[in-house]
Amino acid sequence: MIIAEINVGPSIEKKYFLQNELYDFLGKKYKKFYFINTYNIRNKKKLKINYQFFKKKNIIHFNPKSFSELNIFLSKNNIFLINNLSFGFRNIYLHYLVSRKNIFQISFSNILQFNSYKVENWTHVNLIKKIKFYYSKRFSLFVYRILIILRLINQIDILCISQKNIYKNYKSSYNKKTLLIKKYKEIKSTSVKLPFVNTQKKQYEKYITFIDTGILHMDILRRGHIINKKMVNDYLSYLKTYLLNLNKLFRKKIVICLHPSSNYNLYKKKLRDFEIYKYKTEKYISNSFLVLFHDSTAIFSAILLKKKIISLKSNIMGNYLNARRLFYIKKFFFEEHNIEQNLKLNRKKLTIQLNKKVKNYEKIIKKIYFSEKNSLSIQKIMDNEIQKYKIMLNKY
Repeated sequence: MIIAEINVGPSIEKKYFLQNELYDFLGKKYKKFYFINTYNIRNKKKLKINYQFFKKKNIIHFNPKSFSELNIFLSKNNIFLINNLSFGFRNIYLHYLVSRKNIFQISFSNILQFNSYKVENWTHVNLIKKIKFYYSKRFSLFVYRILIILRLINQIDILCISQKNIYKNYKSSYNKKTLLIKKYKEIKSTSVKLPFVNTQKKQYEKYITFIDTGILHMDILRRGHIINKKMVNDYLSYLKTYLLNLNKLFRKKIVICLHPSSNYNLYKKKLRDFEIYKYKTEKYISNSFLVLFHDSTAIFSAILLKKKIISLKSNIMGNYLNARRLFYIKKFFFEEHNIEQNLKLNRKKLTIQLNKKVKNYEKIIKKIYFSEKNSLSIQKIMDNEIQKYKIMLNKY
């Protein structure tokens, strides 16, 4: 038997940072832990994935070059699998391959991440587009449930949830009677150890890092918000002016960490005064004096690292993104700046305000997640289920 985790993303820096303790546990306790990244078999543009920062004892990185190579790997082994595949149409075949084998599947829901996925703002979106979006989003889940009934795809054995409100919602929906089979056999709450940094220790604070959302992100466009070329240019112009003002105010180097869907050449052309990178967000957040964002789950890393954070508003980005941005502000009380306004900022006052807000992060986060007082840790759940799986395999 081997233990493995299957992923689809090109960047695993955030996963490494947020789940470092779990990987330490798996690498030390078990002879082999396989980290499977399927990005290159699902995308025409191949990426060389850098695992230099993710070298741990007994952890093996497997990047299959084809579905056939992945299938051979899955066929040769009894696998206890951490399944990080979403239930989108692009992942149906991957779920099918996993389901054909003798594999125990466990999934984690937003472990050490903060999700605003239920936040919507449909103002000014016509009824037809609302209906189209709703059914396109729900239809893939319906297809998966049909495939489970037909036994082409297996239910995932366990879903572990660390956020109290998400666990409550899942348990409520799973108690309702329905003709369709659920995606998960069992739902469990889990506690997580929040890796807050000790602010007494010296931190590297070389940069002001802007976490890009993507002016042309599909989540914005699907909701009917139209962004033309002039709006893109105006947005980048406002952003440039704002970032230059911050650079002048704090005398820190500005770094832009692009969303994977953003056009690198466009940003490089319009924002040539700054360093621009893809797939290096965690690196620059950890070395930041200040972190700026509209909407990104990557901001959770900045919270755990107790970085100063500013939420950036732009009317050009539309109602949907603004609703998600306000969701974070209501939870964490971030400082808010409108990049389209000519702001007069005072360095001393702004620094004092930002530092006050940093002090509240830990208290707020602890209200969101299960503690070890009322739920088992991820490591304990994993260990218990692995032992049960071993006993089951020995019976056959």
